[in-house]
Amino acid sequence: MKNIIIIDIIVINWNSGNKTINALSCYLNEKKDNLVCNIIVVDNGSKDNSLNLLKNKEITLINNVENIGFGKACNQAFEICNGDYVLLLNPDTESSLMVLEKLVAIMENNSGYAIIGPQQKNEHGEIIRTCGRFPSFISSVFELTSLSKLFPTVFLPTPIMKEWNHSESRDVDHIMGSYLLIKRSVLKEIGGMDDRFFVYFEDLDVSKRVINKGYKIHYTTSCNIIHEGGGSGEKEKEKRLLYSINSRRIYWKKYFGTINYFILVLLSLTIELPLRVINTLFKEKRVAFFSTTHIYISSLKSLIKKEEEI
Repeated sequence: MKNIIIIDIIVINWNSGNKTINALSCYLNEKKDNLVCNIIVVDNGSKDNSLNLLKNKEITLINNVENIGFGKACNQAFEICNGDYVLLLNPDTESSLMVLEKLVAIMENNSGYAIIGPQQKNEHGEIIRTCGRFPSFISSVFELTSLSKLFPTVFLPTPIMKEWNHSESRDVDHIMGSYLLIKRSVLKEIGGMDDRFFVYFEDLDVSKRVINKGYKIHYTTSCNIIHEGGGSGEKEKEKRLLYSINSRRIYWKKYFGTINYFILVLLSLTIELPLRVINTLFKEKRVAFFSTTHIYISSLKSLIKKEEEI
């Protein structure tokens, strides 16, 4: 390892001031002789007390007046990064400087690696499945028709590798972006994030472009972090589902071609939507038809309105 490694730590904050401070606490309060951490927080128009909590800390704070999305906010931070590596860090994580030190050591000893991520556990100590494989047109059909849910050992699910217990280290296609160390030179080579992804799939897209450049992505169980995740209000769940559907559509269009893209959109409306409504009715024991249908209609409106932008 070089004498001094510079890490740019990036957190995108949106109404999560206390969690962001907690996630950054070890990097603000602990020091390593061989690591220098530059912390950049991009606030996406928070309405809570985030700005007051963050303004006097040893960080670079970028204050957006509105929520511009995760990908675009990351690109703002990338523009002022000057370190050897970039760490993408979620506000709902708990980690340590030792974890970062171990990841850097692995990267420094394996020149072919461009991205690395540690094992993640929830607050109960259970391993979270964070690694994935790239979706294909066929695997997306399996997903939309629920074949990958009904027969996951036959029709492998994507993107998350749910069939694998994540108990050993290995090279993978993709690691969830909640705690991700990336070589800044590679990030610059691929042009940062595609900011058409407002949230979700933007990290998958980065992994896809990194792999396409011939680099490797590594998942290690030599260290781990805590990732809280967890529930949210019903309105927030609806927003997350809408963002996920829209981002998935952008990914389809980008990688699968026009004809396959429209086939998948049609399947999402004619097969996935009814299956999702039926599943929600049974699982939650209440009428969810209107909210679920509204989400898909909103996604369809977005498709019609922004098709020329995708």
